[in-house]
Amino acid sequence: MKKELKWVFIIYTSLQISGCVEEFEPENITEVLDGALVVDARITDENKPQTILLTRTFSFDEIEPTPEIGAQVNIIDDLGGSIDFIENEPGNYSTIAAISLEQGRAYTLQITTADNVIYHSNKTTLPSRIELTELKTQRKFNNSENDGISITVSNSNNSSSANYFRYEYEETYKIIPPDYNPFIWDQVDYDFFCEDDDGWEVTVTSRNEPADICFGTNKSNNLIITSTSNLTTNDLENFEVRFIGSDNYAISHRYSILVKQYHHDINAASFFSSLEDFSSSESIFSNVQTGMLESNVSAKNSENAIVFGYFEVSSYSEKRIFFNYEDFYPNEPLPPYIISCDVIREPALYPDGFHSTVIDGKIIIDRGSNSPLIEGIIAGQIGYIGDNENFLEPDDNGELSRAPFLVKPLGCIDCRKFGDNVIPNFWIEK
Repeated sequence: MKKELKWVFIIYTSLQISGCVEEFEPENITEVLDGALVVDARITDENKPQTILLTRTFSFDEIEPTPEIGAQVNIIDDLGGSIDFIENEPGNYSTIAAISLEQGRAYTLQITTADNVIYHSNKTTLPSRIELTELKTQRKFNNSENDGISITVSNSNNSSSANYFRYEYEETYKIIPPDYNPFIWDQVDYDFFCEDDDGWEVTVTSRNEPADICFGTNKSNNLIITSTSNLTTNDLENFEVRFIGSDNYAISHRYSILVKQYHHDINAASFFSSLEDFSSSESIFSNVQTGMLESNVSAKNSENAIVFGYFEVSSYSEKRIFFNYEDFYPNEPLPPYIISCDVIREPALYPDGFHSTVIDGKIIIDRGSNSPLIEGIIAGQIGYIGDNENFLEPDDNGELSRAPFLVKPLGCIDCRKFGDNVIPNFWIEK
């Protein structure tokens, strides 16, 4: 599924996509742009179902964009054929089945919103397919003199003109918690049993689900674009798509990265290049600023409707590689764990001032405050390390220890705090 759109009001820039663009200077930009349609339509030649996302712009005091519901969405090819998209979730429009676009054919996006405004894109031709031929890793120092692993791509083709590329990646890595143990919290409650003096209750039991090895996944969250326009040949060689510092936990054990290559035309390259100048957040269609970025989609029957986004048609190629930390850092210390696991804590089961009395046959509990131990467990913050041998033993001041267990942050013990314990179907061990 594509990344969620979070377009707000983007700084206007004049793009030279198909000639000069006249500058747009409304008197009240916020009022004009409020509720503008946002189009995220990135279609490839992959033989798979394709998805287009439609939302409306939103202001600073709103949490997320409003999905555009009830629209009619299709793509028309230069021979008059139509590819229909069905709304399967609010604002999410997908083809019913896998589709396969053809190189050299021109496509136009057509949208009719529920308020009967019709939007058309410029005709966009699908570029020829260029394979991502090589994905390499190399230990090096980057421009900031940081040690790490550089991941680069290369491709070659017989094209006589410049080529333009956009890259995304998904990285997956093994997580091994440093303090894993085979026990987990069992009964945890605030029930107070006066009859047997059981009091607040916390017990441990053996695990029934593995938590010693998990897999974390991250996706690229910034624009990665390049071209061969300034190269002596139209072959792309050793273009860096990812640099991972040697202190990044992701490479501590075994690491894999899937790099996705999108080959698009010069118009899309101009759009993404301009977007890159001022946009960098969790979605490539995200920014919280004021103004407007020109789109290749426009309203055909309304002078007031404003639209953002871009209709991109690209050829697609991908490649995956694996490596282990020891491949580049043999006999060297591992990077630090995701969180600090240095300190062992002893949270009290009973807080200061806890006591109970019986009045008229009823148990009256004066807790003073909540149980630090139980509260930490309920919040998912702490995990069991071992029993506290000093529990109920007096300290130097004669105070009895109220901490029955030794604990650490849950993520130091249970890898599911940071990943999934199910092995990915693509995962290969060395």
